[in-house]
Formats: sequence, C-alpha cells, structure tokens
Amino acid sequence: MKRILVVVLVGLVSAVAGNAQEKKEETKEVKSSNLRQSYSGKFGLYNGSDGLNNGLLIGIDGITEFIHYNFFLSGAAELYPKQTMGIFKNPPPSGYQQSLFLLPLHVNFGYKVFDVANADSRGYLGGGLGYYLYFYSVDYQAGSGGILGGLSGGSESKSGGAMFASVFARILIGQIFIEPRFYLAAKSEDSVGPHAYVLNPSGFAVTLGFQYQ
Repeated sequence: MKRILVVVLVGLVSAVAGNAQEKKEETKEVKSSNLRQSYSGKFGLYNGSDGLNNGLLIGIDGITEFIHYNFFLSGAAELYPKQTMGIFKNPPPSGYQQSLFLLPLHVNFGYKVFDVANADSRGYLGGGLGYYLYFYSVDYQAGSGGILGGLSGGSESKSGGAMFASVFARILIGQIFIEPRFYLAAKSEDSVGPHAYVLNPSGFAVTLGFQYQ
C-alpha cells in the first residue's frame, strides 16, 4: 500500500511540474510572438543649419517592436564628421583648418501607420529625444592674425553637447528602409581664443538602411 501511495504521489508531483512547465513555455511563446527585436545600420545625407554644410551621416540602432500594439522603441547612435563648415559668429580668422565630429545619442518611439503583408512593407511615424556630443578641433598658423591673436601657431580642441528632439518616418520594404528625420536641437556656444562660434545641429537628414533580426 505504501508503495502504491508513493507511486501516486510521485505521479501527481510529476503531473503538476509538467503542467507548470507547459504553462511557462506557453507564456514564453506568447511573449516572444509579441516582441520582435532587430538591428539596423544606415547612411545618408544630413543638411544642418547655421554653417553645418551638407555631409554624410551614418548610424546604428537597436529596435524592440511590440507587434500586438503596433509600436516600437529604439536606441540609436549617429555620427556626422565634417571639415568644411562656417560656425564662427564673426568673420573667421585666416590660416586655419578645422574638424568636427557630431555624435547624436537618442531614444525613439515609432507607431506603425501601415502594413502591407503581401508586399512585406511597413511604415512608421515617430519621435525621439536625446543628447548630442560634439568634438571640435582647429589648427591655426603662426602670424599676427593667428586664432589666439598672438604670433605663434598651435591648435585647440573643444567639446560639449546639448539636448535635441526629432521627428521621423521609416518606410521598410523587406529589410531595406528609407528614413527622413528632422532634428531640433539646442545651440552650443563657445570660443577659441577671441573668436566665438555657435554650433546648431538642427536640420534634416535622409538615410537609407538595412534592418535585420
């Protein structure tokens, strides 16, 4: 009798454990069917304001899409390198070379506005908030017109950043997408020697990218 009771108890415990495991697997499947995670790389043309001329923009982002609710969240990093620009508030000094690396870091929310399953196409509208970092350097020649107003040449580096917001659209066909985005950023102001400059990354970009899971 005791042996039978032990067998019955073991069977009950196994059944309960098996049922719990099945429910756990079902919950996991439901959760995974509601989430779609992907990554993307992109490049395109950025048109900045206040002297930041047109230039190449590259970027990456990681996306978590909530399929049942038709929206996604993403984290993104972009890079805009530039050597030809006019950011000085007054006429610039003579005999100098400059370079700028602009690095916007931001999070985004996108809502799906259409989905054409037969064409494997989706479209999203959204917005984002972030902080941009910039790294600016300038080399100047010796002479009375030097950037520091002295007789010796040299170089100087500056860095800083500020908040920005953006609105965007992403049209995805298969794994290829096109993304227009408007940036609205706070200005950063500083100076190199007696020469003040203002950096305003507000502008517009159109990028082409590849999104994969």
